[in-house]
Amino acid sequence: MALPLLSEAADRRLEDLDLGELMEVEVVTASRRAEPLSQVAGAVTVLTEDDIFRSGATTIPEALRLAAGVHVAQTDTDKWAVGIRGFNGLLSSKHLVLLDGRPVSSPSLGGVFWGSSGVPLSIVKRIEVVRGPWTSLWGSDSFTGVINVVTKSAAETQGGRSVTTAGTTGFGETLILGESMGEAGHYRVYADGSYKTGNWLTSDTGQRGSSNWKQGRTGFRVDWPNAFTDALSLQGEISGARIDDGAAGTPHVHDPRSKNSYTGFGQFTWDRATGLDAGISLRTSYSREQEAIGDLTGTFNTADLEVQYAAGQAGIHLLTLGAGTRYAWDEFSQGHRVSIARNDASSFESNAFIQDKITILPGSLFFIAGSKFDLFDSGTLEIQPTARLLHTRPDSEIWMAVSRAVRADTRWQRGGSYTLRDHGVEYTVIAPNNLGTEEMISYEAGYRCDISSDLRLDLSLYVNEYNRLTRLEFDHVNRTARFENTLRGTAYGMETLADWRAAQWLTLRPSLCLINQRIHSRDEPPKGDSMPEKGTQGELKIQALTTPWEGVGFDLLAAYTDSPTDPLVDGFFSLDIHASWRCTDTLLLEIIGRNLTGPHQQFSPLRVGPSLDLRMTWDF
Repeated sequence: MALPLLSEAADRRLEDLDLGELMEVEVVTASRRAEPLSQVAGAVTVLTEDDIFRSGATTIPEALRLAAGVHVAQTDTDKWAVGIRGFNGLLSSKHLVLLDGRPVSSPSLGGVFWGSSGVPLSIVKRIEVVRGPWTSLWGSDSFTGVINVVTKSAAETQGGRSVTTAGTTGFGETLILGESMGEAGHYRVYADGSYKTGNWLTSDTGQRGSSNWKQGRTGFRVDWPNAFTDALSLQGEISGARIDDGAAGTPHVHDPRSKNSYTGFGQFTWDRATGLDAGISLRTSYSREQEAIGDLTGTFNTADLEVQYAAGQAGIHLLTLGAGTRYAWDEFSQGHRVSIARNDASSFESNAFIQDKITILPGSLFFIAGSKFDLFDSGTLEIQPTARLLHTRPDSEIWMAVSRAVRADTRWQRGGSYTLRDHGVEYTVIAPNNLGTEEMISYEAGYRCDISSDLRLDLSLYVNEYNRLTRLEFDHVNRTARFENTLRGTAYGMETLADWRAAQWLTLRPSLCLINQRIHSRDEPPKGDSMPEKGTQGELKIQALTTPWEGVGFDLLAAYTDSPTDPLVDGFFSLDIHASWRCTDTLLLEIIGRNLTGPHQQFSPLRVGPSLDLRMTWDF
């Protein structure tokens, strides 16, 4: 039995739905329980399987370009800087990234290695992006938001699929096979390999970007439903990569070299339904990763366990609560230009959360209150509460929220030592005296409405008050720098997006995001990984989706993006195109063009040039 081609299945779904029905897509991340988007008191974007397909994305960061308020830049062949609401950097530590509920953000470094963290897009069902602080549910890692990548169940990938990509960037192949197992069980296995030349990245200074990126992965998922109450799932993956690291795409000064990396994880989940809208869930996972920052190589291990209880409606109350632990340990091999204090270290954290959705007026007015309690390895207990108000009407929703969020310092900030270049001068980063948690009080409001059956508007406003943010303090005499909690300020932001079905064959999705950051520091602008910048920055995007003939699609994404973290880096225009043709029920051809406006810098010294790839999907 062959897998149904995505475009065919998606077209059948979308043709029969108006925009209001489309907004009833379920969201899990915003409340830790499945609920329609119209019931979420926050800023949420859900990238569906069809959205990802129509974007022509070949990686998760490329798909995230569609989300308003998410800053995405490719800084090297295997590196992306991804941030939310004013923070962006190679090791951006202010947002949480989940893969089927499993955190992939590094506890030691705080950021995400996007080149090695991910799964084939062919098995991704949706990506939920919740913007703003959701620390009351997800803890201090979710300072500015959460990105949750949700993959398809094994039952949704029955049959065989081959996805082949080739073009100016290199080539890749993905194979997926799904079968049934017993009366109700299903499994999926997959293998993925790719080679990227890196020749579409250039530099004005003569520095070269990374090249010859070879990557391979294999993984599986097994799902067992048990009667009507239980569902068990086991999944895992192993991947490895090798690349000639050119050093130009990273802020840490080091010599070019070849490097190897690998990742692996296993995860088990158990869900038991105890009522129509109630249940208990358990998730536990182990992951191991070897990565490099410059010429510093580290091996990171993380084991975690969490239990959650979602109660059924009890009068006016809808209660959700849970608890969890995370144990992380690492080991480093010191480099000549990049090093870290202590070759190995470990940390143990525990947490608990509780949230209650209180019905004030049945069906129209709700008050949501909750808090997360994070106990860090240092013994510090942080309480991160939120209060939200949601008013729903048949064709619109209004919501407001106030939240307190903290972000703990990372091992990299406490002990990382490396050389960076600022205004042509090299400085050595040394260990700080003492670092505390960063703090933010956030005020948010939003409005979503169906202007007509073909036009929907989504508006979000926020004010973030920052205190004790970390920044690099420079000693110009000794040519050293260290992290200190000396940054404070206020950010005023707006995110607006529309979904307009202008014709049966044309859908337009424009979005505009503006942020004015009033950052108070000493004499110099703030510097460091993922630092906000003074002034006003913006992002303007428009996506046009067309279906000129049956089985044929032509899609376009044009965007202008400012750097939210560096005033010396110019904003850039980008133009991506995607054309698709469903030749038969089992064969789909696509042409993907990226950065067609010409080479431009994306928040790094490297210029990202145009590329053109052909992708063929064959179901068997």
